[in-house]
Amino acid sequence: MTSCATCKSAENCVSAHESVNQMYERTKAMGLSTAFDRYLSQQPQCGFGMSGVCCQLCSHGPCRISKNAPLGICGADADTIVARNLLRLAAHGAAAYTHHLEELAKTIKATAAGKTPFGIGDEKKLRDIAGVVGLDPNKPVAELAGQLADVLLAELRKGSEEPLALVKLFAPKTRLEAWEKLGVIPGGVLSEIRDALTKSMSNIDTDPVDLLLTAVRLSIATGYMGLVGTVTAQDILLGTPGLVKSEADLGIIDPEAVNIVAHGHVPLVATAVIEAAKDRELLELAKKAGAKGIKVYGSMCTGQELMQRSGSSAEGFAGQLGNWLVQEYYLATGAIDLVMMDMNCSLPGLKAVADRFHTRLVSVDRVVRMAGVTEHVDYDPEKIAGQAKELVKMAIEAYKGRGKDIFIPKNKSTAVGGFSVETILGALGGSLDPLLDVIKKGAVKGVVAVVGCTNNRSGHDFKSVQLTKELIKRDILVINSGCCSSATQVEGLMTPEAAEQAGEGLKSVCKALGIPPALNFGSCVDIGRIGVAVTAIANALGVDPSDLPVAASAPEYLEQKAVADGIFAVSFGLLTHLGPIPPVTGSALVTKILTQDIEGLTGGKVLVEENPVKAAEAIYAHIMKKRAALGI
Repeated sequence: MTSCATCKSAENCVSAHESVNQMYERTKAMGLSTAFDRYLSQQPQCGFGMSGVCCQLCSHGPCRISKNAPLGICGADADTIVARNLLRLAAHGAAAYTHHLEELAKTIKATAAGKTPFGIGDEKKLRDIAGVVGLDPNKPVAELAGQLADVLLAELRKGSEEPLALVKLFAPKTRLEAWEKLGVIPGGVLSEIRDALTKSMSNIDTDPVDLLLTAVRLSIATGYMGLVGTVTAQDILLGTPGLVKSEADLGIIDPEAVNIVAHGHVPLVATAVIEAAKDRELLELAKKAGAKGIKVYGSMCTGQELMQRSGSSAEGFAGQLGNWLVQEYYLATGAIDLVMMDMNCSLPGLKAVADRFHTRLVSVDRVVRMAGVTEHVDYDPEKIAGQAKELVKMAIEAYKGRGKDIFIPKNKSTAVGGFSVETILGALGGSLDPLLDVIKKGAVKGVVAVVGCTNNRSGHDFKSVQLTKELIKRDILVINSGCCSSATQVEGLMTPEAAEQAGEGLKSVCKALGIPPALNFGSCVDIGRIGVAVTAIANALGVDPSDLPVAASAPEYLEQKAVADGIFAVSFGLLTHLGPIPPVTGSALVTKILTQDIEGLTGGKVLVEENPVKAAEAIYAHIMKKRAALGI
C-alpha cells in the first residue's frame, strides 16, 4: 500500500485513491456508516462460509463441515457442498448477464419497429453478425435488426439439449473440440440456468465433479450469450466504441450544475437521459432553479459503457466518478441530485447517505428495489424518451433542495477509453500483425486482462492498481474492464503518459502507437470483448487460446457475475488469477480440480495469490513458459 496526503500513512488509508480517503474522513466525522466501517464491524467473519462448507438448503440445516462433523445431516461431504455452492453462485451471475442481454434484444426489436429514440449505431456490425447467424445481410436495416433480435431471444430460450449457435459460430475450433470431449457444449442459457439450479438443490446432484462440469457448461453459455452476445448487441444499438478522452475521479463533479449519476451495469436509460439533458426546455428549467447546466456522470459499469461511447451515442457524458465502493462517497459530497440505479450493485447503505443530504434515489430497472426507496422509473424501451425527461425533471427538483454542506475533492485524472478489437485494428492499420510482431520480438511479453470488481478486504483498489503497475513494468500489456477500469483510470494509468511507468519494451510500443499501457475495454460485460480479442489473436497465429502468452486476473473479485466470468476464463483455456481466496478451500478435491486437474481438460486453471507482486511474478512466469513453447 502507498500512503496519501489525507491519511499520511498506508495503515490509515482505506483506498488507493486520495479522493476516497478524504471522503471517508468526511463521512466518519458525520457519523455516517459506509462499506469500510461495516466491513470492520463484521470481523471476524465466518470461516465456514469463507471456505464454502456451509449449507442451508434444507430445514435440517444449516450444516457446516468440520473435523468433528465431516458430513451434513443428509450425508453430503465438503466436496459436494463446496461444488454445489460454487455452481449456485455461477448461476446467479449467469442470470444477471441474461437479464442485461434480454433487455438489449427487446430494445433492438422495439427500435427496429421505430418505437424508441435509439437508432442502429453500427450498421456494418449488424450486417456482419446477421450474415454469420444465417440471416440475409442485404435486407433493410430495420427488418434485419428485428430479425437479429428474434435470433438472440430464441437462443436465450433454447433447450439445454440444443447446442447454442453462438458457441458453434464464434468459439475457436480448438476450444469446441476440447469442450465436445468434456460434453460441455451448452444449450440455451436460460435452460442451463434452470438445470444448474435444479442440480444444486438438496439431494439431486451430489457428484462434485459433475457439479463442476455443469458450472463449466453454464459459464460457456454465459460467455457467449451474456458476454459476447451482450457487447455485440450493445454495439449494434449504441455504436461500437471509438477512442475518446474523458475524465475520472470525484473532482469532476460540478457544484454549479444539476448533477445526475448513472449507476449500475446497463447504459440504456443513461444514454437517453444524456440526450434529454440537452433539451432546451429542461436546460431552462435548470437555470430557473439556479443551476448553470445539467450534467450526467457515470458510476461503475454503466459509466464505463458511457465513456466508451462518449464520442457518439453518449456525447455529453461528464466523466466517471468511480467504482462500486465510491457510491456512498459521491453522495456525501452533497452535490449529487439524483442517482439512477439500474441493474446490479446498488448498496442498501446508499439510502442512509442519501437521507443525510437531498439526493433522490430512483430505481430504473424492474429488478432493482431498495428498502425505503419509493421512486421507480422502470425502463421501457417504448417509453424511454419520456422517462428520460421525467428523470431530468426529478433531478432539477432535487437540486432546489440542495444544502450548503458541500465538499468535493479536487482530485481528477484524464483517461483514454474506447478500446475494442475494432479500435486496436484501427490503431494498427487494419491488421493484428504489428501487435503480433512486437509480441514475437519480446517488446511486449504478453497480454493480461486485469478485470472485474474491487474489494475492501485489503483496502479499496490497492491490489488492482499495484498488479497493473507490476505487470506493465514487466512489459506486459494490460487490458482493464469493470470496476478495475475505474481503479486504473483514477490513478492515471489510462493515459499515454503512463507509458513512463512501463518496461522499456512496452514503453516503446505505447509511445509509437500513442496508447496507454493499460487499455480500457469498458465494463464487466466487456470481458466478452476481451474474449473476442484473444480469439482473434489465436486465429491469427493458428493456435489454441491456451497456447498464447496471455492470462486473466480478477485481483479483487467480489460477486456472482465474477464467478461466472472466472469459470469461463478457465474454460477458455486461460490461467486465471484470483485475489481473494474463493470459497472452495473447504474441499481438497474442488481446490485441486480448479488449481491443477482442470488444466489437462481445458488448458486453463486457477491461480490464487493475494499478494499483487507475487501474483505478477507468477503470471509473468506463465507467460514466459507459453512464449518458450511457441518458440518466441
